[in-house]
Parts: sequence; structure tokens; C-alpha cells
Amino acid sequence: MTERTKRPKSKVTWSDVKSKLADFDRAGLQQLVADLYVFHKDNQTFLHARFGLGENPLEAYKQRIQAALAPDISRKRNANISVAAAKKAISEYNKAVGDPLGILELRLFWCETAVKFSMDYGYGDVGYLEALALQYSEACIVLSALDEPLLEDTIERLTNIRDDAQMGYGIWDYMADTLGKALLKLPMTTVEAEIPQTGSS
Repeated sequence: MTERTKRPKSKVTWSDVKSKLADFDRAGLQQLVADLYVFHKDNQTFLHARFGLGENPLEAYKQRIQAALAPDISRKRNANISVAAAKKAISEYNKAVGDPLGILELRLFWCETAVKFSMDYGYGDVGYLEALALQYSEACIVLSALDEPLLEDTIERLTNIRDDAQMGYGIWDYMADTLGKALLKLPMTTVEAEIPQTGSS
């Protein structure tokens, strides 16, 4: 009985790439990274953030979130609004740096950007608003892990986001409830903040 012919792997994995990298010397690896750096701007952003290069590694990711969630539709009629692209920006920052405070800043920036865009242009896409609510919730979850003065500053920003979110669709109520529950979990001696009431203002 003949032995069955092995089928070639249909999907290349990191293990395959890793085995090839073992053949590279230092100069070869540097050239490979250089090629990747030149190939795409996202690779440049990743490496700048990973190595802490530039004045503010977060800025490039904020620009991507801004472009994805609040494109200049006054200049571009067919401007593409992409929640997926904004999510990708946070995901890639997490992979490049993984700093929880940086991720929190990007989530807060997401909320501020999305609320302003929705209010300015009456934008009420369901997926867009659901993503906004999720980012707001994720930002509220980490409140208990923050120290002063960042805790106070974050509560103030979350409160301002909630107050500005008057686009309807139950967003204000959701934010008020989410922030209120997060604040109730904080020690009373840690922060003095008004617990939002459930119901539109």
C-alpha cells in the first residue's frame, strides 16, 4: 500500500515565517525591517510607537481615528466613515505599545470625536453609535484602576462626553447609567463627583 502524498499546507502561519527568519543575520533582519518600514505608513507608525520615537506616539493613532470617524465631509462628498478602521488603530497601538493609559486616551478621544461628529452632522448610524457606546463603556471600566489626578480628569472628560451626547437614540441614558455605575464602585473618599441621574437632561 503506497503512502499517501502529504498535501502542502494551505495556510502560512507565524511558525513558517519564524523558521525563515532563523536564516537571517543581523544585517538581513535590519534590511527586512527597513523594507517593511518603507512599504507602508502603518508600519512606520507601529515602529515609532514601539520605540517611543517622536513627540507623541499617540498622535498618529488619533489622526487615524479622526479620519475614520469624522472625515471632512464638507470637502469630500463620498468620505468614508469606518468604525473598523478606528478599531484597527486602537488594536495596532495595543500591539505596538500596549500601554493601558494610552489605550484609555484613544478610547476617550474616540468618544469625543464621534459625539462631536454625530452632533454636528446628525449622523446616527446604528453601528457607529453602538461602537461609541462600547468605547465609552470600556473607558468607564478602568476608572477603578486610575490614580489621581488622572482619575479626576478622566471622570471630567467622561462627564463632558455624556453631556454633549444629545443625539438621541438612548445614548445619553446609556452613558449616564454606565458612568453612574462606574462611579458607585469608587471609594467615596477617592473622588467627589455627582452621580449622573438616569434620564435625559
